[in-house]
Amino acid sequence: MARLWPWIVAVTALLAVWVDIPKHQFSFPFNCPGICLRVGGLNVDQEIKTHLGLDLQGGTQLILRLRTEQLPPGSNISGRDLQTQTIRVIDKRINALGVSEPVIQAAGNDKILIELPGISDLEQAKELATRQAFLEFKVPDKDKPGQYKSLEPPLNGSNLKPTDVRIQGNSPVVHFDFNEPDGSRWVQMSKDFVRQQIQITLDGRQISAPQIREVFSSGNGIIEGGFTSATAKDLSLLLNSGALPVPLEVIQSTRVEPTLGRDSVNRSLVAGLMGLLLVAVFMIAYYRLPGVIAVLALLFYTALVYALFRLIPVTLTLAGIAGFILSIGMAVDANVLTFERLKEELRTGKSLRKALEEGRRRAFPSILYSNLATVMTAAILFYFGTGTVKGFALTLALGVIVSFFTAVVVTQMLLHAAMEFTSLRRRQLYGVEERLSDAERAGAPA
Repeated sequence: MARLWPWIVAVTALLAVWVDIPKHQFSFPFNCPGICLRVGGLNVDQEIKTHLGLDLQGGTQLILRLRTEQLPPGSNISGRDLQTQTIRVIDKRINALGVSEPVIQAAGNDKILIELPGISDLEQAKELATRQAFLEFKVPDKDKPGQYKSLEPPLNGSNLKPTDVRIQGNSPVVHFDFNEPDGSRWVQMSKDFVRQQIQITLDGRQISAPQIREVFSSGNGIIEGGFTSATAKDLSLLLNSGALPVPLEVIQSTRVEPTLGRDSVNRSLVAGLMGLLLVAVFMIAYYRLPGVIAVLALLFYTALVYALFRLIPVTLTLAGIAGFILSIGMAVDANVLTFERLKEELRTGKSLRKALEEGRRRAFPSILYSNLATVMTAAILFYFGTGTVKGFALTLALGVIVSFFTAVVVTQMLLHAAMEFTSLRRRQLYGVEERLSDAERAGAPA
């Protein structure tokens, strides 16, 4: 197994560098901008890109209030349950829209915070988030000609299977299918009102008034109303996400300009590069050859962590970048412990190879427990935190885990490889004075 580690590390480094390439615009080797594999029944479609949060790429932030005062009298649903249901509905809508890594979370007892990276149209965001999307099928009112009334109980969109957009004639329509028992009610309604018009409303507004030409044989149908492809898709998306359990109002809306994000990214990159450079200078100046090896391991660590961020993917915010930069310090800390132990063993007169093995063994518990404590702290932050705190905790934990692997495996492997060269076995290269031979000690002045 020991002979395999150099190959594993080398292949991992090459793959990490390949994933880190900013834009995969070439087809080799996967014929798509990412990883696309078709092996038997296994299909893998993994886009490779850096996901940036709202503060880095710009977008829209909304704070919504639940208008519980508009609920029907006698409603006994708690505010917390209403908030949870509303978040679930909005989450379905936003994810179906294809927004990258949105943030949708509770804010207090009656508010919801929404962050939509890459969405700059405030009106579109408000419409998408606050539209209640209550679909109802109404029948002619015999007592009031020309008007429609609800069935008892109302036949609405709460029991629909996922809808889809189809083309009928030259016009797009929304195809739907009821689950039972509403499917049977739909068929019975067609029997009761055959050759009459019914009304389909969305949030109380009529969107279609089709005539029932024949008795239905199943619980499916279509909604047609002069839709375009875009409006039909929007209606289908709203129906699939479900109706909001309570009306919402926007109490705050903010557009974050992407120029601010670009400036933040540039400053973060400068800070990260400066940190890496200062760490590299210190390690080489103080630890000499082990310092050079630590810098090489640090470059491997940086490439691997960033590749993981792009593959998982991790949404990078300013707080997340701070966690990444902090984990660089943790990566160096493990090497410092190992190198200090190595120097101590060399000063006791041990051979270089034995000193390295003894230093690794004595430093390992300290490295393990310090990294474990940091990962546990990051896990607590991730579990109890929200938004940017979660991002900071996730990037810090990933960085610390990779730094542990780098210090325990990669650095040790490079040190053992360096010892294979006679010219690199001099103790001075490890920050320790050369030992005097017995003849030199005998001839030395008292």
